[in-house]
Amino acid sequence: MKINKPVVSKLFAILFAASFFTGLTCCKQEQIETSTSNTIEIKLQTGNTENLISTPQKWHVTNKRILVLFGYDFNTPEIKETIIEMLGDNYGLDQDGGLIYPLVYPDDFKRGTRSYISELTSYLQSDDKEFAGVILLGAPENTHAALARNQDKWNQEVPYAVIALFPQDDVLGIESTCDIVLDKGLSAEITDDEVEGELIAEAPEIIKQAVDYLIDTETSFTRDSSLQRHLKNILKDFKFHHHTDPETGLQSINHFILN
Repeated sequence: MKINKPVVSKLFAILFAASFFTGLTCCKQEQIETSTSNTIEIKLQTGNTENLISTPQKWHVTNKRILVLFGYDFNTPEIKETIIEMLGDNYGLDQDGGLIYPLVYPDDFKRGTRSYISELTSYLQSDDKEFAGVILLGAPENTHAALARNQDKWNQEVPYAVIALFPQDDVLGIESTCDIVLDKGLSAEITDDEVEGELIAEAPEIIKQAVDYLIDTETSFTRDSSLQRHLKNILKDFKFHHHTDPETGLQSINHFILN
């Protein structure tokens, strides 16, 4: 059969055009997919960068310091590091120009091979520190003696509040040298380990609330019935009651027990 050349030429042109447009479409699709992939990657990178830049610092540089002593039950590496990290994030640490001046017993109280809590007096009377408060965590024995020497320097009028949380020092001694003393109540139904575990679990929130309150007040507390109001403002939703001396049956004015 004889094929008409004009018809063949026309058919070839149609096939060529179809092939050209198919290739062009595939090329454009690849470009779109590549462009979309690059755009998503850039957006993700930009998003991460924005997240890093937009994270605000919670604290600012200050000349004031709140000394936080890490004593018994609070000086183990895991516990102290967790609490110091929390305090550093919220208020900044002394070494960075922040509010919190952490001291760990016995590590920061060594003279030679032995540790002496009496060195606390020297820390409190440092000429390059302006204290807005002191928080004692698990105060070791004879902490009250160091605090008493600091009271003598100020003629018994220390210009900042001293709060002892869960101290292990002499009861009468720590009561006489701190504005507020807070203990964890003991129960015959629970073991010492359970008390300690609950104490450590509650401590970070109480510590933060105490720091916030010391920032707001920046003064010592009067030894009267107002102490209960101060502690209520610190503890917020935590319940507490006055400590009662087991021998005399008398209630302490500044010593309280968590319920």
